[in-house]
Amino acid sequence: MNHYKKYGIEDFVWDSFFRQWVLTPTREMDLSWKNWLAENPEMSDKINQAKAVVISLNVEEPEISNREISEIVSDTISRARPAIPESAGSEIFYTSPFYKKIWFKIAASLTLIVFFGLLAKSRLQRSELAERSDDFKTSVLEGLPVTEKTNNTKSPLLVTLEDGSKVTLAPESKLRYTKKFSEAKREVYLTGEAFFDISKDANRPFFVYANELVTKVLGTSFTIKAYQTSKEVTVEVRTGRVSVFTQADPDLKAKVSNHELEGVVLSPNQKIIYARDQVRMVKTLVEKPEIVISKAKIPEFVFEDVPVTEAFDSIGKAYGIDILYDDELLKGCPLTAILENQTLHEKLTIICKAIEANYEILDGQIVIHGKGCKN
Repeated sequence: MNHYKKYGIEDFVWDSFFRQWVLTPTREMDLSWKNWLAENPEMSDKINQAKAVVISLNVEEPEISNREISEIVSDTISRARPAIPESAGSEIFYTSPFYKKIWFKIAASLTLIVFFGLLAKSRLQRSELAERSDDFKTSVLEGLPVTEKTNNTKSPLLVTLEDGSKVTLAPESKLRYTKKFSEAKREVYLTGEAFFDISKDANRPFFVYANELVTKVLGTSFTIKAYQTSKEVTVEVRTGRVSVFTQADPDLKAKVSNHELEGVVLSPNQKIIYARDQVRMVKTLVEKPEIVISKAKIPEFVFEDVPVTEAFDSIGKAYGIDILYDDELLKGCPLTAILENQTLHEKLTIICKAIEANYEILDGQIVIHGKGCKN
């Protein structure tokens, strides 16, 4: 992130990685930026001003064409130019409403120009990323034989790769890849939806490029939804761990070349939702978390007068999800319940009602909020 030292306020506003941190930071991303600010305190004022601009422009993108954007910007500029008459200096003494003041009109015009410029540039960047993915990274794979599988049927299509990995391609989806992977890494490009069951190879990370996101794994199973017309890209993990980062990430090359999992790391039952129009990445849980441990080790979920903390630990271990709570506050809360046939959310709801608590999903984890119990 060293190149950010040369950035001005406008540069930060245009930077998609910066906007993502401002609007929907993940834990890893927030830590990265805070560490960078600690090392570069002289950039604090620029960062704060850029954040204010990004927040002020955080509105839902209207459905308008690039031509309409150009017309609006041109009209705004033409309106702004004659807005200051020679006698403007005396106007500050009038009592007219603030929205009729010349300074307000100019500020509003400039805000519109910045907003539509940001909107146009965002669309351009997204278009460039899509083209780059659509060209299948020709700069990297130039001259290599490329295989393309398109599922034009109404049923899932199984694709087996040369390393033994299996990809179940959903209808109206496309997968492109080299017939033989390189010795350093394995790469495929997805348009649409697919379930990946990747063979383990610690020396050759597996990469899936899907719209603006890059998913990196060493060996695991997960689902990616990345339709061209969709406003979201999602990555859901079933087993193992994956890391996700955007193609706009300033450290993209380092994260691709490094064999470690970097970026936003997902564990079983976690998922990333990336809002393409707003450059937002949110880490949360899948809709229906499943038990990830072997059937032989699944507990009975029958609790008879046991500390509620013990129940939370047992459930969290079974689903591979961190359940966070205040041990000192809740260790005195006993629980008696049979929770064998309920979903994860049903289990948590029953337990929380029993101890007068509640829970929330935060950054792919479950956080318990309660006041404790009186014995």
